[in-house]
Amino acid sequence: MMRKYIFRLDLLGMLVVVLIAAGSACKSSTSADDVLDQKSFTSTSSQSHTHEITVLKNEIENPPSSGMTRATSLVNSHQHSFSMSQDQLRSVKNGDRLDIETGVGPGDHSHTFTIQKWW
Repeated sequence: MMRKYIFRLDLLGMLVVVLIAAGSACKSSTSADDVLDQKSFTSTSSQSHTHEITVLKNEIENPPSSGMTRATSLVNSHQHSFSMSQDQLRSVKNGDRLDIETGVGPGDHSHTFTIQKWW
């Protein structure tokens, strides 16, 4: 009788291990590296607000010949143009920290983003 009880506990233990392994295999494929694929930077404050811009790791690792241009986050019903040249992206790749100024927006103001390598 005791042998059957121990055998059942062994089977139950193996079942638990299999279920835990199966559960972890079904989890999202997001890894720690995925989190590093992009980073959002916050600008300096101007006219009592800031903006955000997201830079992709790939843009820094493999800077496009045309650089990159995109709009900042929408704040107070406006955005700014944000651009980095290929040379600027290469500088960040090499570990430099760059201050990039946005295009001028409503009310004749701009913002500055400090962009640096984050991985």
